Amino acid sequence: MLAIILSSALLKLRHLGHTSLGSIDECCHALVAKNLLKHPLTPTLIDAPYLPTFAFEWGANHVWLHKPILGLWQIAGSYWVFGVNTWALRLPSLLLSTAAVWLTYLIGKELLSRRSGLIAATIQAFSPFLMRLIHGYQFSDAIDISLLFWTEFSIYFLVRALRTGKWGDVGLAGFGQGCAFLSKSYLALIVTGLVVTAWMAPTLGMGKREDTRIRGRHVLGLIGIFLLTALPWTLWTAVRFPTEFQHEHLYIWLHLTTSIETWGAPWYKVISVYSPMLYGIFFVPMGIAALALLWKLFSEENIRITLIYAWGFGVLIPHLLAVTKTPSATLIGMPAFLLLFSEALSRGMSWMWHRKQVYFQMATVILSVALIALGTKTILDAWRVTSQNRSTRTLAEIATYAETQLPQNAVLLVELDPKLRNGDDHLRLMFLMSKTAHPFSSSNPDAWKEKAAQVRKAGGIPYLVSFREWSLPVMFTSRIDKRTIYSHETP
Repeated sequence: MLAIILSSALLKLRHLGHTSLGSIDECCHALVAKNLLKHPLTPTLIDAPYLPTFAFEWGANHVWLHKPILGLWQIAGSYWVFGVNTWALRLPSLLLSTAAVWLTYLIGKELLSRRSGLIAATIQAFSPFLMRLIHGYQFSDAIDISLLFWTEFSIYFLVRALRTGKWGDVGLAGFGQGCAFLSKSYLALIVTGLVVTAWMAPTLGMGKREDTRIRGRHVLGLIGIFLLTALPWTLWTAVRFPTEFQHEHLYIWLHLTTSIETWGAPWYKVISVYSPMLYGIFFVPMGIAALALLWKLFSEENIRITLIYAWGFGVLIPHLLAVTKTPSATLIGMPAFLLLFSEALSRGMSWMWHRKQVYFQMATVILSVALIALGTKTILDAWRVTSQNRSTRTLAEIATYAETQLPQNAVLLVELDPKLRNGDDHLRLMFLMSKTAHPFSSSNPDAWKEKAAQVRKAGGIPYLVSFREWSLPVMFTSRIDKRTIYSHETP
C-alpha cells in the first residue's frame, strides 16, 4: 500500500505546476484563493472592480460564493507557504487525493477485507480521471478533490463507529461531513444518508443488530457535529452577502429541475458517457461486479455490503434523476463502486482457487493476468495525462509588463476572440498580476470606448489588450502571439 501511494504521488507530481490554468473553474478557484490571502473571510473574484459587476454572474462577479470556502482556504494556505503559483494551486489536490486512496484502503479493510481494500485503492490511485482533476484539465478540479477526501474521511470514521460505537469516531465523522459540506455543499449529505442506513438496516432486514453499534443517539450526535462545523461559515455568508448567498444556494437546487449551463442530459448519458469517463477501462467489469454482488445485499443480511451499496447508489441515483448532469458529480461514489468490484473479484477468485479442478485454478490465473493488464492500461493512461505540460507564456509576458511598467490603477480591458476561446483570459491575467482586468467583446467595436470611459470615471486608467491592430499608441507587444497592450490615449 505504501508503494502504491508513493508511486501514485510521484506520478501526480509530473508537470503539476504547468503554467496553464484550465477551465473557467480552475481560473476562478486560483484567483479567489489568491484574494483570500488579503481577506480570508471575504471571497472575491474581481477583487477591485472598476466596472459594474453582477452578483448572478459567477464567472465575472465581485463576491464569489459559487463554491464553499474550504477548498479555497486549502489553496490559499498552500499559496501562503509556497507562493502564488500553479504548483501551489494544485498541491492540495495532490495531497488530498493521495490521502483519499489510503482512506479507500482503510474503509475496504473495515467493511470487507484487506485484499478488497487494496485492489480498490490501487485503481483509485492511478485513475486518469482523478489525474485530470488534479492537473486542472477537468472542470471542478480542486473542489471535487476536496469533497472526495472529506467525504471519505467522514465515511471512514462512520464505519469505525459501526464497529466501536465510540463517540470519538462519531464526532470525527460529523466533522468530516461538515468539511465536505464546506467543500461542495449539499452533496455531503450522503453521509447523513449512510448513518441513517447503518441505524435502520437491522430493522429493514438488511443487517444484523449485533453488527452495528450505531443507535439513534449516534445519528443525532453526528448530525449535530456536522451542523456545528458547517453552520458558522454558512450563517456568516448568509448575513454578510445575502444576495449572493440566496442566488447560489437556489442555483444549486435548480440543478435538479433545470438545465444549468447546457449540462442538461437524459439519465442514460450518466451511464453511457460520464461513468466510462470516470472509471475508464474498469467501467464494464465494475458494472458487472456490482450487479453480480447485488443478490448478497438481500441474502446475507450483511450491513457492510448494505452500506457500500447505499453509498454508491445514494450518489448515483439522485444524479440520474436530476436534469443537470456533469461528469464529476458522482465522483464521491467512485470508491464505493470500486470496493464492490474488488469484493466481487476477491470472492470469485477465492472460490475458484479453492476448487480442486485444474480449470478453475487456470481461470483464476487468467483473471489475475486480465486484472494486471487492465491496471497497466490505467497507469499508462494516467501517465499520458501527467505528460502534458501546457504553458501560457503570452499571458505571463503581458502580466509581467503590466505589473512592472503600468500604474497601480491600470485596468486591462481584454478583448475576447470567439475563435480562440479566450473568454477567461482576464481571470488568468489577474492570477499573474495584482491589477484588475475586465473582458469586452470583439463583436462591438464601441465596447472598448464605453468601458474605458467607465474605468476612468471609477478612478482607473484603461489599457486595451487585443490581437487586432488599433489606432492607439502601442505600449507592449507579446513576442509569442503578438497580443498587444494599447494605451488608453488616442494618438
